[in-house]
Formats: sequence, C-alpha cells, structure tokens
Amino acid sequence: MTGNVLYPGDTLGIIGNSSNGPLLVNAARRVGLNVAAYTSETNSEIASLADAVFTGAFDNKQRLQAFAENCDVVTYESEHVPSEVISFIAQFTKVPQGFDTLAMMQDRSLERAFFEGLNINIPPYATIIELDDIYASAASIGYPAVLKPMQKGIEQEQQLTIRSQADVPLAADMLQRGPHILEATIPNAQEISVLVVKGYPQENELADQIRLFPIIETNYQQGRLMRAIAPARISDDVNDEIKRITQTVAHNVDYYGVFQLSFMITDTGNLFLRDLTPAMDRSGLVFDKAANITMFEAHLHAIAGLPLAIPKQYMATVLASFDDEQLNAIRTQWIIKSNWEFVFYHKSGRLISPAAGHVLIQASTVQDALNQLSATTIWDPARPVAPAPSRLDKNK
Repeated sequence: MTGNVLYPGDTLGIIGNSSNGPLLVNAARRVGLNVAAYTSETNSEIASLADAVFTGAFDNKQRLQAFAENCDVVTYESEHVPSEVISFIAQFTKVPQGFDTLAMMQDRSLERAFFEGLNINIPPYATIIELDDIYASAASIGYPAVLKPMQKGIEQEQQLTIRSQADVPLAADMLQRGPHILEATIPNAQEISVLVVKGYPQENELADQIRLFPIIETNYQQGRLMRAIAPARISDDVNDEIKRITQTVAHNVDYYGVFQLSFMITDTGNLFLRDLTPAMDRSGLVFDKAANITMFEAHLHAIAGLPLAIPKQYMATVLASFDDEQLNAIRTQWIIKSNWEFVFYHKSGRLISPAAGHVLIQASTVQDALNQLSATTIWDPARPVAPAPSRLDKNK
C-alpha cells in the first residue's frame, strides 16, 4: 500500500462476526483485493471466504497483532467490535475508521455529549446512578421513558421501559450493574436514516470527501429491521435539515468509511438525532437495488483512498424482511414477481437476526412498492414479531 491508497493485490483485513463481513469480502474480491479475516467464531461464514483467517478472542493480543501485521488496511464491519481492540490493532496497521468514534458511540453519555456539543437536537435524557435519580428525572423527561445501560453491549443488553412511578423499582437489579441513562420516548415518530461516506482528500485538495446516500425511511420492531424505504417520504425542509446536520457530524468525526445517522421526526415535525452507527448498517442493503453504488462498494472506495462516487437514486425501492414462518408464502411470490429480488440469509446472517432474508422491490413510486407488499398479506401489521437474538440489528 502506497500512501493512503489501497491497490489491487493489497490485503484488506476485516474484523468482526456480523453478516456484513461476507458481503464485504465479495465486494473486495471484485476490486482485486486479498482478504484476511479475524473472527472469534470458529464456524463463521467469513472464515470460509477469506484468503487468510485468524481465529481468536477479542482479547487475544498475540493473534490480533499477527492479523494486523498481515494487512495493509483493517476495517471493522459492525459497531459491535470493542473499541479497545481497534485501538490495539491501529498500532500495527492502518485503520481508516479509527477507534475514537467507535469508543464514543459505545458509550451513550459520550455519544450524547458529542451531539450536544454540536448543538444538535436529541431526545431528552438523564444519567441514572440509583433509583432516586429516576424519580427525579422523570418529572422533566416524562413517562414512558427507557432505561438503557451506559455502555452499549456486544451481546443483547437489558433495557426497561418505565411507564409510571410504579415501574421504577423494577430497575433496581439493572442499576446494580453500573450507570445507565433514562431517555424519553418519542411516540409515533417516523424513523429516518442517512448513510454517509467519508473519504480522504484527493490530490491537490484539502477537504475530506463527503457523500450522502439518499435519505431512507426505516422501521424497527423488537430490535429487528422490518423495512427500509428509499427515498424517505419527508418534506424538502426536513430533507435539507437532515443533510445540514449530517454534514456537521461528518466534518467533526475522525472517521473514514461508511457510517449511519438515525433520526426521528415527530407528528409535529420536530427532528431528533437518535444515534450514530460507525459501520455499515443493515438498512443500507436497500441500495443494492436503489442506487448506482452499494454501501459496501462505497465503504471500500473510502478506506482505499479512492475518489468517491456520488450516490444517486435509480428507482424507488423498498426492503422488507421475512422470517421462517413466512417462507412458504415467499415461495409463492418467488415464481410470480418479476420485479422482486429475493435475498436469503446464510450462516452469519442468521446469527444476528431471526429474519430468514429480505425482498427488494423496485417500482415507479414508493407507494406502488408498498402496495405490492400489502397486496400479498404476507406482512400483516398485526402479526407478532420475534425479537432479535444476541447481536441486535439495532441496539441503541
């Protein structure tokens, strides 16, 4: 590797266990990169795809160093890799994403302090040490509110919705494990996300490259991504404000690659920034059909030091997840839907979500795609949703 540029024949290291890893390997293959993988799971799918595999725990410094020294660049493929691991690896190779943003995102208090420092509107919250703090804070935050551990866990974490003072004692056991935050809920909020690509300055340029994918609309239930809609159904004013906030955040993070910002919009039009995901989020899979570049291609271009394409929307596209109980109905659609792409998850994809796969529906308008979904009755709104297992799609 010369300078900040990763060339065909160089080695990209990928660390992590999520379903992003195998997809990133495939994208790296297409641009001529060799791939080394570090995984803590002996039977992981990425281990069967990479050119070199390093298996070990995330605290095995000897294995981590050997992995890093065999890579020209290392990328983490999900936000669940501990930031201290990335800090250690960065001593031996280049990690364009860095570890500061990851460490900040994994600590809810630091993440919120960062947003507040940029004068960005976020949901009201309070730091909670003991039960009395909940009683005192609820007066300003209001009920219902969600109690969340200060540190975002790699494995599934316990969160508690407190609907009234009567629920406060239920938090006693949680508070024994350390500090938490109490965050206000935003009822009936529209969920909005934007994928950002940040790349190195190009020759004779001083400024970083920053590109935004089209803003998308998402729906999560029980931690599971159920739907992603591109483009989002929002007003021009909201669209402009989201872009302004996104640019502000992008200029203030020491991070190169793809990351995601998630927003909430109230019924009255108030906009809140919910969180930052310093990695490729599953909702970005909608761009496999919606745009001229996928999030994996964009991420590779950014960390390889290449000029970045401007993501452009091709057609309105809706992603809808399906699970095992819907497979028979999906088989029927398989043989009759010419404009649906069916994606079935394998191995690693099934580890982090009970979803069996997703469909991507291209149409002339978002409403047309949603009407096609509704007409099948497969995605009945009243149907119960199983929560995501150990590593959540969204664990904020």
